[in-house]
Amino acid sequence: MSRPLYHWQQQANPAEPFWPEQAGPPQEVSLKPYPNVPQNILDTAILEEMHKSQIVGVSAAFVKDSGVVWANGYGWADLEKSRPAGPDTIYRIASISKTITATALMQLWESGLFRLDSDISSCLGYPVRNPHYPDDKITFHMLLTHTSSILDTGGYAAALSSPNPPPLRELLVPGSEAYSSLTWGDYRPGARFNYSNFGAGIIGALVEMLSGERFDRYAINHIFKPLGMDASYVPADIVNHQKIAVLYETSGDGRFSPACDYYPEGQRPSRRTYQHPLGNFYIGPAGAVRTSVLDLAKFTIAHMNGGVYGDVRILSSAAVDLMHQIHWCGFGLAGFFRQMGLMFHITDALAGRRLTGHAGDACGLVSDMYFDRDENNGVIFVTNGGCYEFLKSGYKNIEESVINRIYAQFAGPPGPAP
Repeated sequence: MSRPLYHWQQQANPAEPFWPEQAGPPQEVSLKPYPNVPQNILDTAILEEMHKSQIVGVSAAFVKDSGVVWANGYGWADLEKSRPAGPDTIYRIASISKTITATALMQLWESGLFRLDSDISSCLGYPVRNPHYPDDKITFHMLLTHTSSILDTGGYAAALSSPNPPPLRELLVPGSEAYSSLTWGDYRPGARFNYSNFGAGIIGALVEMLSGERFDRYAINHIFKPLGMDASYVPADIVNHQKIAVLYETSGDGRFSPACDYYPEGQRPSRRTYQHPLGNFYIGPAGAVRTSVLDLAKFTIAHMNGGVYGDVRILSSAAVDLMHQIHWCGFGLAGFFRQMGLMFHITDALAGRRLTGHAGDACGLVSDMYFDRDENNGVIFVTNGGCYEFLKSGYKNIEESVINRIYAQFAGPPGPAP
């Protein structure tokens, strides 16, 4: 059974990272008994849920107002090396990355460098048009709300599995071998929601054009470093690279195969080059960030508090409010997406609350970052592999059960329904 939220990954998952970073050796490894000794009811409950679903490792945190209330890790970050998962374990966070990508773009919006209703063609320097509607512009707002009509099929799907993806222009402008009409929906831009990893990648290119910086460096200089995060879209930039969790896939028999972020003892992540600007770094912005739940908590707290973490402001309160407002309502991806802000997902399906944030899923990992704007609290959750059960809500059993338990423990019962 496929998860409604990640319908698109049936096509994109084999190479959704930029590009698949250090997949493991062919041998499988067995799930080991967890190293944790439960200290309280919450520990016991989380470990029981992990055992039921053969989860390799989990790290989670709960934030309230301006700080982390609780954080912990369970299970294994690396089965082969018997390295336990902790709150400082660094994971790929998959599509949560999109909220960071959008934050980078909105920093440039608040500087007056573009309007949300502007044609992205004027920024990219070449015409970007849906061939079915050649007279309709594609706007920044459409990319931020997944309504651009740019799909993850066609040339983008081919680029995901290519060792040398073509430059962005070749995917968007007719005339090259990489161009495909399958990149485009057969509906008017702005008329329909269709989740687009490619659209998030184009946002990365727009950040480069507007800022004059490489996208990955821009994120470090203007988001990660100011917040004190050990984080990057490029694993080679992670300072504590030895803390990166291996991502695992399994057939469900207690055996696991490294799928991403496997590095032999003593080996650092390698660095890849790409053309700047408008080159081939249009995959990473959709889901390549690596960081820990403790560091992702800093970004979460900033968004909970009008763009401020400690004495650092990464975004104006007006820009934050605009990102969290509902910009689209409907029934997307079998109903998982019903409300969207500007790359922020608004859901009523977790913890009995209306939460704002994003989920992620790739190469065996499951990740969530959500916060309650009314209660000013939030949860961050990441796992690096397991046998997941898909629930009616669109979430997987481990994330829904653990997030609900964490919220019940630290925030109590929800208030009135929104």
